[in-house]
Amino acid sequence: MNRPPQTIQVVCPQCRAAMSVPAASADATITCSDCLEDFVATPVAKRNHAADASGKPAAVTPDTDNDNEALQRLLNPGLDTSPTERDTIRIEDDLSSDVYPVKKQRVIERDYEFSVVCVICGTRLDVNDSLIGKKIKCPDCHNAIEVRTPPPERRRLPVHAAPDAPDDDDFGLAAVTDTTLSTSPYHSIANDLLAQAESEVALEAPTAPRQKRAPVPDSMQRAEASQDEADERERPKLPTAPFRTGVLKFLIDPQTIARLIVLGLVMFVELGAIQMAIVSGENDNPQSQFFSIIARIIALTLGIAFTTNLAVSLIGILQDTANGMDVIESWPDVNFVDWIGEAFYLFSGLFIAVFPACATAKVVSLLGAPDSLFWLVGFGGSFVGILLLFPFVLVSMLEAASPIVPVSQPIIRSLRLARGSWLVFTLLSSVVVGAGLGLVALRVLRPEHSVMNFVVALLLIVLFAIYFRLLGRLTWCCDEAVSAEDIRLEEALEASEKRD
Repeated sequence: MNRPPQTIQVVCPQCRAAMSVPAASADATITCSDCLEDFVATPVAKRNHAADASGKPAAVTPDTDNDNEALQRLLNPGLDTSPTERDTIRIEDDLSSDVYPVKKQRVIERDYEFSVVCVICGTRLDVNDSLIGKKIKCPDCHNAIEVRTPPPERRRLPVHAAPDAPDDDDFGLAAVTDTTLSTSPYHSIANDLLAQAESEVALEAPTAPRQKRAPVPDSMQRAEASQDEADERERPKLPTAPFRTGVLKFLIDPQTIARLIVLGLVMFVELGAIQMAIVSGENDNPQSQFFSIIARIIALTLGIAFTTNLAVSLIGILQDTANGMDVIESWPDVNFVDWIGEAFYLFSGLFIAVFPACATAKVVSLLGAPDSLFWLVGFGGSFVGILLLFPFVLVSMLEAASPIVPVSQPIIRSLRLARGSWLVFTLLSSVVVGAGLGLVALRVLRPEHSVMNFVVALLLIVLFAIYFRLLGRLTWCCDEAVSAEDIRLEEALEASEKRD
Protein backbone atom coordinates (compact mmCIF):
# COMPACT_ATOMS: atom_id res chain seq x y z
CA MET A 1 0.00 0.00 0.00
CA ASN A 2 1.36 3.38 -0.99
CA ARG A 3 1.81 5.91 1.82
CA PRO A 4 0.13 9.28 1.21
CA PRO A 5 2.63 12.10 0.62
CA GLN A 6 3.63 14.19 3.58
CA THR A 7 3.78 17.40 1.50
CA ILE A 8 1.87 18.70 -1.48
CA GLN A 9 2.86 21.11 -4.23
CA VAL A 10 0.78 24.31 -4.58
CA VAL A 11 1.08 27.35 -6.84
CA CYS A 12 0.19 30.89 -5.84
CA PRO A 13 -2.40 32.25 -8.31
CA GLN A 14 -1.13 35.79 -7.81
CA CYS A 15 2.64 35.51 -8.43
CA ARG A 16 2.75 31.94 -9.78
CA ALA A 17 5.26 30.91 -7.06
CA ALA A 18 5.44 27.19 -6.43
CA MET A 19 5.90 25.92 -2.89
CA SER A 20 5.64 22.81 -0.78
CA VAL A 21 3.22 22.76 2.18
CA PRO A 22 2.14 20.00 4.58
CA ALA A 23 -0.53 17.68 3.32
CA ALA A 24 -2.73 18.70 6.24
CA SER A 25 -2.95 22.23 4.74
CA ALA A 26 -4.72 21.00 1.60
CA ASP A 27 -7.84 23.03 0.72
CA ALA A 28 -6.98 25.49 3.52
CA THR A 29 -6.20 29.20 3.25
CA ILE A 30 -2.47 29.87 3.40
CA THR A 31 -0.21 32.87 2.76
CA CYS A 32 2.27 33.03 -0.11
CA SER A 33 5.83 33.42 1.12
CA ASP A 34 6.72 35.66 -1.84
CA CYS A 35 3.83 38.08 -2.36
CA LEU A 36 2.08 37.55 1.02
CA GLU A 37 -1.29 37.04 -0.63
CA ASP A 38 -3.81 34.58 0.87
CA PHE A 39 -5.10 31.78 -1.33
CA VAL A 40 -6.60 28.32 -1.03
CA ALA A 41 -3.95 25.61 -1.05
CA THR A 42 -5.08 23.44 -3.93
CA PRO A 43 -2.65 20.64 -4.79
CA VAL A 44 -1.17 20.83 -8.26
CA ALA A 45 -1.99 17.20 -8.91
CA LYS A 46 -5.65 17.77 -8.03
CA ARG A 47 -5.74 20.91 -10.18
CA ASN A 48 -4.26 19.03 -13.14
CA HIS A 49 -6.75 16.21 -12.61
CA ALA A 50 -9.60 18.70 -12.64
CA ALA A 51 -8.28 20.25 -15.84
CA ASP A 52 -8.03 16.85 -17.51
CA ALA A 53 -11.59 16.00 -16.50
CA SER A 54 -12.92 19.24 -18.00
CA GLY A 55 -11.00 18.71 -21.23
CA LYS A 56 -8.81 21.79 -20.87
CA PRO A 57 -5.05 21.66 -20.80
CA ALA A 58 -3.47 21.92 -17.40
CA ALA A 59 -1.34 24.93 -16.50
CA VAL A 60 2.35 24.39 -16.77
CA THR A 61 3.92 24.59 -13.26
CA PRO A 62 7.49 25.68 -13.12
CA ASP A 63 9.79 23.13 -11.59
CA THR A 64 10.91 25.46 -8.82
CA ASP A 65 12.08 22.73 -6.44
CA ASN A 66 14.43 21.29 -9.03
CA ASP A 67 15.86 24.74 -9.71
CA ASN A 68 16.37 25.33 -5.98
CA GLU A 69 18.09 21.99 -5.59
CA ALA A 70 20.35 22.72 -8.56
CA LEU A 71 21.29 26.09 -7.09
CA GLN A 72 22.00 24.51 -3.68
CA ARG A 73 24.23 21.87 -5.32
CA LEU A 74 26.11 24.61 -7.20
CA LEU A 75 26.75 26.70 -4.05
CA ASN A 76 27.33 23.71 -1.71
CA PRO A 77 28.70 20.70 -3.58
CA GLY A 78 28.71 18.58 -0.39
CA LEU A 79 24.96 18.99 0.21
CA ASP A 80 23.06 15.74 -0.06
CA THR A 81 19.47 16.17 -1.34
CA SER A 82 18.58 12.54 -1.68
CA PRO A 83 14.90 11.51 -1.20
CA THR A 84 15.73 9.66 2.02
CA GLU A 85 16.98 12.85 3.69
CA ARG A 86 14.23 14.92 2.11
CA ASP A 87 11.80 12.98 4.26
CA THR A 88 13.54 14.28 7.41
CA ILE A 89 12.75 17.96 6.63
CA ARG A 90 9.43 19.69 7.20
CA ILE A 91 8.16 23.17 6.36
CA GLU A 92 6.76 25.32 9.16
CA ASP A 93 6.13 28.99 9.92
CA ASP A 94 9.11 31.05 11.06
CA LEU A 95 7.70 32.84 14.10
CA SER A 96 11.04 34.46 15.02
CA SER A 97 10.55 37.25 12.47
CA ASP A 98 8.34 40.15 13.47
CA VAL A 99 8.20 41.62 9.97
CA TYR A 100 7.12 38.50 8.08
CA PRO A 101 5.55 36.18 10.68
CA VAL A 102 4.18 33.86 7.99
CA LYS A 103 7.54 33.21 6.36
CA LYS A 104 8.27 29.52 5.82
CA GLN A 105 11.43 27.78 7.01
CA ARG A 106 12.90 24.32 6.57
CA VAL A 107 13.12 22.37 9.83
CA ILE A 108 15.25 19.24 10.06
CA GLU A 109 13.44 16.64 12.13
CA ARG A 110 16.09 13.90 12.45
CA ASP A 111 19.64 12.96 11.44
CA TYR A 112 20.98 16.46 11.98
CA GLU A 113 23.94 18.05 13.75
CA PHE A 114 24.22 21.09 16.02
CA SER A 115 26.64 22.71 18.48
CA VAL A 116 26.59 22.98 22.26
CA VAL A 117 28.69 25.34 24.39
CA CYS A 118 30.24 24.52 27.76
CA VAL A 119 29.02 27.02 30.35
CA ILE A 120 32.28 26.71 32.32
CA CYS A 121 35.04 27.26 29.74
CA GLY A 122 33.08 28.24 26.61
CA THR A 123 34.29 25.31 24.50
CA ARG A 124 32.03 24.63 21.48
CA LEU A 125 31.30 20.96 20.70
CA ASP A 126 29.57 19.47 17.63
CA VAL A 127 27.00 16.74 18.39
CA ASN A 128 24.10 15.03 16.59
CA ASP A 129 20.49 14.42 17.50
CA SER A 130 21.22 10.93 18.83
CA LEU A 131 22.80 12.49 21.94
CA ILE A 132 19.74 14.59 22.89
CA GLY A 133 18.82 13.93 26.51
CA LYS A 134 22.26 12.58 27.36
CA LYS A 135 25.31 14.17 29.00
CA ILE A 136 28.73 14.56 27.41
CA LYS A 137 32.02 15.56 28.98
CA CYS A 138 33.85 18.75 27.96
CA PRO A 139 37.37 17.85 26.73
CA ASP A 140 38.87 21.01 28.27
CA CYS A 141 37.35 21.40 31.75
CA HIS A 142 35.66 17.94 32.02
CA ASN A 143 32.32 19.53 32.83
CA ALA A 144 29.19 17.45 32.22
CA ILE A 145 27.13 19.10 29.47
CA GLU A 146 23.47 18.13 29.02
CA VAL A 147 22.51 17.91 25.35
CA ARG A 148 19.09 19.49 24.77
CA THR A 149 16.89 19.78 21.67
CA PRO A 150 18.16 22.77 19.65
CA PRO A 151 15.91 25.34 17.96
CA PRO A 152 15.27 24.84 14.22
CA GLU A 153 17.71 27.54 13.10
CA ARG A 154 20.66 25.80 14.82
CA ARG A 155 20.14 22.44 13.11
CA ARG A 156 22.24 21.52 10.10
CA LEU A 157 22.64 18.54 7.83
CA PRO A 158 25.66 16.34 8.54
CA VAL A 159 28.68 16.59 6.28
CA HIS A 160 29.53 13.08 5.11
CA ALA A 161 33.12 12.03 4.58
CA ALA A 162 34.38 11.07 1.15
CA PRO A 163 33.84 7.38 0.29
CA ASP A 164 37.51 6.79 -0.43
CA ALA A 165 38.73 8.30 2.86
CA PRO A 166 41.13 5.92 4.62
CA ASP A 167 39.78 4.34 7.81
CA ASP A 168 43.04 2.88 9.13
CA ASP A 169 44.76 6.17 9.90
CA ASP A 170 46.39 5.88 13.30
CA PHE A 171 45.75 9.47 14.18
CA GLY A 172 42.33 9.82 12.58
CA LEU A 173 43.62 12.17 9.87
CA ALA A 174 42.09 11.90 6.44
CA ALA A 175 44.15 12.36 3.32
CA VAL A 176 44.04 15.77 1.71
CA THR A 177 41.93 15.67 -1.43
CA ASP A 178 41.90 18.07 -4.30
CA THR A 179 38.60 19.94 -4.26
CA THR A 180 39.24 21.92 -7.38
CA LEU A 181 36.97 19.82 -9.55
CA SER A 182 34.13 19.74 -7.03
CA THR A 183 33.95 23.49 -6.54
CA SER A 184 31.68 25.79 -8.44
CA PRO A 185 32.71 27.48 -11.71
CA TYR A 186 33.05 30.76 -9.87
CA HIS A 187 35.79 29.27 -7.68
CA SER A 188 37.78 28.09 -10.67
CA ILE A 189 37.51 31.52 -12.32
CA ALA A 190 38.67 33.22 -9.12
CA ASN A 191 41.60 30.82 -8.80
CA ASP A 192 42.66 31.49 -12.40
CA LEU A 193 42.54 35.27 -11.86
CA LEU A 194 44.50 34.97 -8.61
CA ALA A 195 47.18 32.81 -10.22
CA GLN A 196 47.50 35.27 -13.11
CA ALA A 197 47.86 38.21 -10.73
CA GLU A 198 50.55 36.41 -8.72
CA SER A 199 52.52 35.61 -11.87
CA GLU A 200 52.36 39.25 -13.03
CA VAL A 201 53.57 40.51 -9.64
CA ALA A 202 56.40 37.98 -9.65
CA LEU A 203 57.54 39.13 -13.11
CA GLU A 204 57.40 42.85 -12.25
CA ALA A 205 59.05 42.68 -8.81
CA PRO A 206 62.88 42.74 -8.94
CA THR A 207 64.50 39.73 -7.39
CA ALA A 208 67.30 40.76 -5.04
CA PRO A 209 69.87 38.23 -3.89
CA ARG A 210 69.06 36.91 -0.45
CA GLN A 211 71.60 37.77 2.17
CA LYS A 212 72.54 35.49 4.98
CA ARG A 213 70.96 36.79 8.17
CA ALA A 214 72.94 36.92 11.33
CA PRO A 215 71.54 35.09 14.35
CA VAL A 216 69.18 37.30 16.31
CA PRO A 217 70.21 37.72 19.94
CA ASP A 218 67.70 36.96 22.63
CA SER A 219 65.89 39.59 24.66
CA MET A 220 68.31 39.45 27.60
CA GLN A 221 71.32 40.04 25.35
CA ARG A 222 69.58 42.94 23.60
CA ALA A 223 68.61 44.47 26.94
CA GLU A 224 72.15 44.17 28.30
CA ALA A 225 73.66 45.61 25.11
CA SER A 226 71.25 48.54 25.09
CA GLN A 227 71.90 49.19 28.79
CA ASP A 228 75.67 49.17 28.22
CA GLU A 229 75.32 51.54 25.28
CA ALA A 230 73.09 53.86 27.32
CA ASP A 231 75.57 53.87 30.21
CA GLU A 232 78.49 54.63 27.91
CA ARG A 233 76.55 57.35 26.11
CA GLU A 234 74.96 59.07 29.12
CA ARG A 235 77.56 58.65 31.83
CA PRO A 236 80.52 61.03 31.42
CA LYS A 237 84.06 60.37 32.49
CA LEU A 238 84.88 60.59 36.19
CA PRO A 239 86.65 63.89 37.00
CA THR A 240 90.24 63.79 38.18
CA ALA A 241 89.24 65.44 41.48
CA PRO A 242 85.72 64.05 41.98
CA PHE A 243 85.21 65.66 45.40
CA ARG A 244 86.25 69.12 44.26
CA THR A 245 85.34 69.53 40.58
CA GLY A 246 81.70 70.42 40.02
CA VAL A 247 80.46 69.25 43.42
CA LEU A 248 78.37 72.38 44.08
CA LYS A 249 77.37 72.85 40.45
CA PHE A 250 73.94 71.28 41.03
CA LEU A 251 73.01 74.14 43.40
CA ILE A 252 72.81 76.68 40.55
CA ASP A 253 69.99 74.82 38.80
CA PRO A 254 66.66 76.76 39.16
CA GLN A 255 64.64 73.62 39.77
CA THR A 256 67.04 72.46 42.49
CA ILE A 257 66.95 75.90 44.13
CA ALA A 258 63.14 75.90 44.16
CA ARG A 259 63.00 72.40 45.60
CA LEU A 260 65.46 73.21 48.38
CA ILE A 261 63.61 76.42 49.31
CA VAL A 262 60.29 74.58 49.56
CA LEU A 263 61.88 71.86 51.69
CA GLY A 264 63.46 74.52 53.91
CA LEU A 265 60.11 76.27 54.38
CA VAL A 266 58.37 73.02 55.28
CA MET A 267 61.16 72.16 57.73
CA PHE A 268 60.78 75.62 59.33
CA VAL A 269 57.05 74.99 59.84
CA GLU A 270 57.70 71.50 61.18
CA LEU A 271 60.24 72.71 63.74
CA GLY A 272 57.88 75.52 64.75
CA ALA A 273 55.04 73.04 65.32
CA ILE A 274 57.29 70.85 67.45
CA GLN A 275 58.40 73.86 69.50
CA MET A 276 54.78 75.02 70.02
CA ALA A 277 53.75 71.54 71.14
CA ILE A 278 56.56 71.44 73.71
CA VAL A 279 56.04 74.96 75.05
CA SER A 280 52.23 74.71 75.21
CA GLY A 281 52.41 71.34 76.90
CA GLU A 282 54.40 72.80 79.82
CA ASN A 283 51.48 75.07 80.85
CA ASP A 284 48.62 73.70 82.90
CA ASN A 285 45.74 75.83 81.57
CA PRO A 286 43.24 74.10 79.21
CA GLN A 287 43.83 76.54 76.36
CA SER A 288 47.56 75.78 76.26
CA GLN A 289 46.89 72.07 76.42
CA PHE A 290 44.45 72.38 73.49
CA PHE A 291 47.05 74.24 71.40
CA SER A 292 49.60 71.62 72.37
CA ILE A 293 47.37 68.84 71.03
CA ILE A 294 46.73 70.71 67.75
CA ALA A 295 50.46 71.38 67.36
CA ARG A 296 51.27 67.72 67.94
CA ILE A 297 48.78 66.62 65.30
CA ILE A 298 50.22 69.09 62.78
CA ALA A 299 53.79 68.12 63.65
CA LEU A 300 53.03 64.39 63.27
CA THR A 301 51.11 64.66 60.00
CA LEU A 302 53.43 67.16 58.38
CA GLY A 303 56.50 65.36 59.74
CA ILE A 304 55.63 62.06 58.07
CA ALA A 305 55.09 63.69 54.67
CA PHE A 306 58.14 65.96 55.02
CA THR A 307 60.64 63.29 56.12
CA THR A 308 59.45 60.88 53.41
CA ASN A 309 59.71 63.50 50.66
CA LEU A 310 63.10 64.68 51.94
CA ALA A 311 64.42 61.10 51.99
CA VAL A 312 63.30 60.46 48.40
CA SER A 313 64.81 63.78 47.25
CA LEU A 314 68.17 62.96 48.87
CA ILE A 315 68.17 59.47 47.33
CA GLY A 316 67.54 61.08 43.93
CA ILE A 317 70.51 63.44 44.41
CA LEU A 318 72.73 60.45 45.27
CA GLN A 319 71.64 58.36 42.29
CA ASP A 320 71.84 61.14 39.71
CA THR A 321 75.30 62.13 40.99
CA ALA A 322 76.46 58.51 40.83
CA ASN A 323 75.35 58.46 37.18
CA GLY A 324 77.54 61.48 36.42
CA MET A 325 74.76 64.07 36.18
CA ASP A 326 75.24 67.70 37.25
CA VAL A 327 71.53 68.54 36.99
CA ILE A 328 69.30 66.60 39.39
CA GLU A 329 66.23 65.14 37.68
CA SER A 330 65.07 62.34 40.00
CA TRP A 331 62.83 64.45 42.21
CA PRO A 332 59.80 62.77 43.81
CA ASP A 333 56.46 63.08 42.03
CA VAL A 334 53.04 63.62 43.57
CA ASN A 335 52.38 59.93 44.23
CA PHE A 336 52.88 59.48 47.98
CA VAL A 337 52.79 55.67 47.74
CA ASP A 338 55.97 55.61 45.63
CA TRP A 339 57.81 57.64 48.25
CA ILE A 340 57.50 55.01 50.96
CA GLY A 341 59.44 52.28 49.16
CA GLU A 342 62.30 54.60 48.15
CA ALA A 343 62.48 56.38 51.52
CA PHE A 344 62.75 53.06 53.32
CA TYR A 345 66.36 52.74 52.09
CA LEU A 346 67.38 55.88 54.00
CA PHE A 347 65.35 55.06 57.12
CA SER A 348 66.77 51.54 57.22
CA GLY A 349 70.33 52.82 56.81
CA LEU A 350 69.88 55.35 59.64
CA PHE A 351 68.43 52.70 61.94
CA ILE A 352 71.33 50.30 61.34
CA ALA A 353 73.86 53.11 61.85
CA VAL A 354 72.33 54.47 65.08
CA PHE A 355 70.98 51.31 66.70
CA PRO A 356 74.31 49.98 68.06
CA ALA A 357 75.04 53.27 69.89
CA CYS A 358 71.53 53.54 71.32
CA ALA A 359 71.55 49.92 72.49
CA THR A 360 74.97 50.42 74.12
CA ALA A 361 73.79 53.58 75.89
CA LYS A 362 70.73 51.75 77.22
CA VAL A 363 72.90 48.94 78.57
CA VAL A 364 75.22 51.47 80.24
CA SER A 365 72.22 53.16 81.85
CA LEU A 366 70.88 49.85 83.18
CA LEU A 367 74.28 49.09 84.71
CA GLY A 368 74.01 52.23 86.85
CA ALA A 369 76.30 54.59 84.92
CA PRO A 370 75.77 58.35 85.32
CA ASP A 371 73.59 60.27 82.91
CA SER A 372 76.58 62.07 81.43
CA LEU A 373 78.03 58.74 80.28
CA PHE A 374 74.63 57.71 78.88
CA TRP A 375 74.37 60.86 76.72
CA LEU A 376 78.01 60.62 75.71
CA VAL A 377 77.65 57.04 74.53
CA GLY A 378 74.31 57.73 72.87
CA PHE A 379 75.18 60.91 70.98
CA GLY A 380 78.85 60.12 70.45
CA GLY A 381 78.13 56.62 69.16
CA SER A 382 75.34 57.90 66.91
CA PHE A 383 77.70 60.52 65.43
CA VAL A 384 80.33 57.87 64.72
CA GLY A 385 77.71 55.50 63.25
CA ILE A 386 76.33 58.18 60.91
CA LEU A 387 79.84 59.22 59.93
CA LEU A 388 81.33 55.77 59.24
CA LEU A 389 78.61 53.11 59.07
CA PHE A 390 75.70 54.94 57.42
CA PRO A 391 77.33 55.63 53.99
CA PHE A 392 78.56 52.03 53.67
CA VAL A 393 75.16 50.56 54.59
CA LEU A 394 73.14 52.90 52.34
CA VAL A 395 75.35 52.42 49.27
CA SER A 396 75.31 48.64 49.82
CA MET A 397 71.50 48.63 49.95
CA LEU A 398 71.24 50.67 46.77
CA GLU A 399 73.76 48.43 45.00
CA ALA A 400 71.87 45.29 46.07
CA ALA A 401 68.49 46.96 45.30
CA SER A 402 67.16 45.82 48.68
CA PRO A 403 66.63 47.87 51.86
CA ILE A 404 67.28 44.81 54.04
CA VAL A 405 70.74 43.93 52.66
CA PRO A 406 73.23 46.16 54.51
CA VAL A 407 76.35 44.49 53.06
CA SER A 408 77.26 44.24 49.37
CA GLN A 409 80.25 42.41 47.96
CA PRO A 410 81.18 45.12 45.39
CA ILE A 411 81.10 47.80 48.11
CA ILE A 412 83.34 45.65 50.32
CA ARG A 413 85.79 45.40 47.42
CA SER A 414 85.63 49.17 46.96
CA LEU A 415 87.01 49.65 50.49
CA ARG A 416 90.27 48.21 49.13
CA LEU A 417 90.12 49.47 45.55
CA ALA A 418 88.91 53.03 46.31
CA ARG A 419 90.21 53.51 49.84
CA GLY A 420 91.47 57.01 48.97
CA SER A 421 87.97 58.07 47.93
CA TRP A 422 86.51 56.64 51.12
CA LEU A 423 89.06 58.57 53.20
CA VAL A 424 88.38 61.89 51.44
CA PHE A 425 84.63 61.41 51.74
CA THR A 426 84.91 60.66 55.46
CA LEU A 427 86.85 63.87 56.08
CA LEU A 428 84.45 66.03 54.07
CA SER A 429 81.34 64.39 55.51
CA SER A 430 82.63 64.99 59.06
CA VAL A 431 82.80 68.70 58.27
CA VAL A 432 79.28 68.69 56.82
CA VAL A 433 77.83 66.71 59.73
CA GLY A 434 79.60 68.96 62.22
CA ALA A 435 78.18 72.06 60.56
CA GLY A 436 74.70 70.51 60.70
CA LEU A 437 75.05 69.80 64.41
CA GLY A 438 76.11 73.41 64.94
CA LEU A 439 72.99 74.68 63.17
CA VAL A 440 70.80 72.39 65.28
CA ALA A 441 72.41 73.73 68.46
CA LEU A 442 71.84 77.32 67.26
CA ARG A 443 68.17 76.52 66.61
CA VAL A 444 67.76 75.04 70.09
CA LEU A 445 69.53 77.92 71.87
CA ARG A 446 67.73 80.72 69.95
CA PRO A 447 64.19 79.47 69.32
CA GLU A 448 62.56 82.92 69.44
CA HIS A 449 64.12 84.37 66.24
CA SER A 450 61.80 83.38 63.36
CA VAL A 451 63.96 84.74 60.52
CA MET A 452 67.06 83.07 61.88
CA ASN A 453 65.14 79.82 62.33
CA PHE A 454 64.06 79.90 58.68
CA VAL A 455 67.66 80.49 57.59
CA VAL A 456 68.82 77.65 59.83
CA ALA A 457 66.21 75.28 58.32
CA LEU A 458 67.22 76.27 54.77
CA LEU A 459 70.94 75.79 55.53
CA LEU A 460 70.21 72.36 57.03
CA ILE A 461 68.44 71.30 53.80
CA VAL A 462 71.43 72.55 51.77
CA LEU A 463 73.86 70.62 53.99
CA PHE A 464 71.78 67.45 53.51
CA ALA A 465 71.92 67.93 49.74
CA ILE A 466 75.70 68.52 49.79
CA TYR A 467 76.27 65.42 51.94
CA PHE A 468 74.34 63.18 49.51
CA ARG A 469 76.06 64.88 46.59
CA LEU A 470 79.41 63.83 48.09
CA LEU A 471 78.04 60.34 48.73
CA GLY A 472 76.99 60.12 45.08
CA ARG A 473 80.52 61.05 43.97
CA LEU A 474 81.88 58.34 46.30
CA THR A 475 79.50 55.80 44.73
CA TRP A 476 80.72 56.86 41.29
CA CYS A 477 84.36 56.34 42.34
CA CYS A 478 83.61 52.91 43.83
CA ASP A 479 81.78 51.80 40.69
CA GLU A 480 84.64 52.89 38.44
CA ALA A 481 87.24 51.14 40.61
CA VAL A 482 85.30 47.84 40.79
CA SER A 483 84.53 47.90 37.04
CA ALA A 484 88.21 48.54 36.21
CA GLU A 485 89.31 45.59 38.30
CA ASP A 486 86.66 43.34 36.71
CA ILE A 487 87.96 44.27 33.25
CA ARG A 488 91.54 43.55 34.29
CA LEU A 489 90.59 40.17 35.72
CA GLU A 490 88.64 39.27 32.59
CA GLU A 491 91.54 40.24 30.32
CA ALA A 492 93.96 38.26 32.46
CA LEU A 493 91.68 35.22 32.30
CA GLU A 494 91.40 35.46 28.52
CA ALA A 495 95.18 35.81 28.21
CA SER A 496 95.75 32.74 30.38
CA GLU A 497 93.25 30.74 28.32
CA LYS A 498 95.05 31.72 25.11
CA ARG A 499 98.41 30.65 26.54
CA ASP A 500 96.97 27.31 27.59
